[in-house]
Amino acid sequence: MQTLKKRIFSRAFVLEAVLPCLLAVAAAFVARYQLELSDGVTADYLAGQWPLYAPLNAMTAFCLTLILYIFLGRWSRATLGSGIVFTILSIVNYYTRDLHGSALMPQDVLNIGTAAEVMGSYTLHITSTVVTLALLFLPVLAVFFLQRWLERGLRGKKASWAARGVRALCSALCVALVMYVGYFGPNPIKPKATYGWAWQETYYTYGYLAGTIEAASLLVDPILMPDGYTNDAAADAAARAQDYQRTAAEVEPQDYPDIVLILSETFYDPSLVTDLQADTAYNTTLKSLENSIQGHTVSPHVGGGTNSSEYEMLTSNSMMLMPSITPFNWLNLHGANSLVSYLEDLGYATLAAHPYTNSNYRRDSAWLALGFDETHFEDDFPTKEYYGDRPYQTDSATYRDLAALYEAMPEDKPRFTFLVSIQSHGDYDMNAPELDLVHAAADYGDYDDEVDEYLSCMCLSDQAIGELCDYFTQVYQETGRRVIVCLAGDHAPSFINHIADQSIDQNELQILERSTPYFIWANYPLENAGAASATDPYNRMDLCDLAPTLVEQAGLPLSPFYQYLLAMKQSVPLQTAGNDYMDADGVTRRYGEDAENDQWMSGYFYLEYNNIGTGARRNDALFAPQAG
Repeated sequence: MQTLKKRIFSRAFVLEAVLPCLLAVAAAFVARYQLELSDGVTADYLAGQWPLYAPLNAMTAFCLTLILYIFLGRWSRATLGSGIVFTILSIVNYYTRDLHGSALMPQDVLNIGTAAEVMGSYTLHITSTVVTLALLFLPVLAVFFLQRWLERGLRGKKASWAARGVRALCSALCVALVMYVGYFGPNPIKPKATYGWAWQETYYTYGYLAGTIEAASLLVDPILMPDGYTNDAAADAAARAQDYQRTAAEVEPQDYPDIVLILSETFYDPSLVTDLQADTAYNTTLKSLENSIQGHTVSPHVGGGTNSSEYEMLTSNSMMLMPSITPFNWLNLHGANSLVSYLEDLGYATLAAHPYTNSNYRRDSAWLALGFDETHFEDDFPTKEYYGDRPYQTDSATYRDLAALYEAMPEDKPRFTFLVSIQSHGDYDMNAPELDLVHAAADYGDYDDEVDEYLSCMCLSDQAIGELCDYFTQVYQETGRRVIVCLAGDHAPSFINHIADQSIDQNELQILERSTPYFIWANYPLENAGAASATDPYNRMDLCDLAPTLVEQAGLPLSPFYQYLLAMKQSVPLQTAGNDYMDADGVTRRYGEDAENDQWMSGYFYLEYNNIGTGARRNDALFAPQAG
């Protein structure tokens, strides 16, 4: 005991062990700052992370150093290793957030193949933030050299097995203590459940690593149970909308129209957030499209997250209850209620198509699990027409190839065709400037060329919409088949916040950055053509509401779930917008401000959880079509 006491209080122990350890903690604070900087955390949030959450995140970063110390045996090596890891992580997180619209999260592990393809198509700008993140490695490097100098007396010496055991035990206990006190104990420093619809609320308030710990814990059961949920509460919620009066008459089964649903890659109108002063109109076809309903759907992410938009479009399940996952990669979709199963219950033949690889988001297996009769990918799109040097098939060519797939579907059944396009995928500096069709006069600095190429892609997409509608008009004239077409954008381009007018109210700006154009058009008279909101000039609705709106306009029977969404839309048109939801007057609100709207929102989440939650007993009658 005396020997141990003497060793602990010796000058050599302090210089060779205690001081290097404290320097490693200091390096962990640098790592914490790198990660917050990469997340775009504002100064107010950074200040708010003190005095609790900033030290917690630093000690969480220090846990990696402790784990490396167990195996490497020197504080200098462990500090250098963790410093390299966190520097790389912060830079990757910066580009992920910049291009994808959300932080790098544990869910992205299963999405690494798709992420690599996406990142490979972009030119990564070396911004001042990236330079700062790299330069912040220098103080870590200085700590490493100082630790090396302090450890000079240990060089050439091998620790005994007993010493290694003590090192491992003490380090493991420290890691366990940080996790217990910080996250998993009965009264942790960071509250256990903080995730809402916006990842920023958790990551900015509690810090990147603290948010990542919670996101990782959610992957065990990624679907959040709403407060107050019971199976009976879901049924009671559905009953609330039983008197909903539909806006389009229900038709007889023999009159069911064919349905074409398109998720259009990065289809967005930047004029929502900036005065482009474009020299050429890039959306004349859409604006002049007759016999249509038009507006904007609000997607779950800004600048990325196609699969989240795709999932919400097909299932009407909000990502608010599963904020930490990429749905096709994490959810069991076998037997899931969706627009696919809904239409198949009504006798539709179903087809899904994407003119690119089938590996992105495990789309092939996910689509088959959802119940599509057939799936088609790049080999089934033979036209191979491109815009300049961009490697993605144009919408025009894609629609022509889709027409061939559509015509090959069974003639004796109504048809449901779902397409995810690819033409306007980023990046937007692949073509020479002389190939640009549209030019913005506004000065966007480093993003001038990208804006012009992007607007040119929008111009081509707009022209292709006209070709698509002309084709289905001809289908009706030649065959009499009635077809209703619905198209919506999946998200804005990744650079949108770099060119947006920052003087716009920040809450309204984030909604506008998520508001992608949609239209519903038919090759026969559409009952509610021209319908628009009396209070919202953008005629917005949540992306989850698009499928029930399409089903209603097609004259198909409604399920209690779809009926509920349509009834709720009259009071709460956006449930995934900023500040929790937007009411019918276009005012964004937090829960607790309006009891009736709160009830609509709670009822929706009860129904969604009954549909997909692991703790629910699903009532399939709530999600199946019911003839009027």
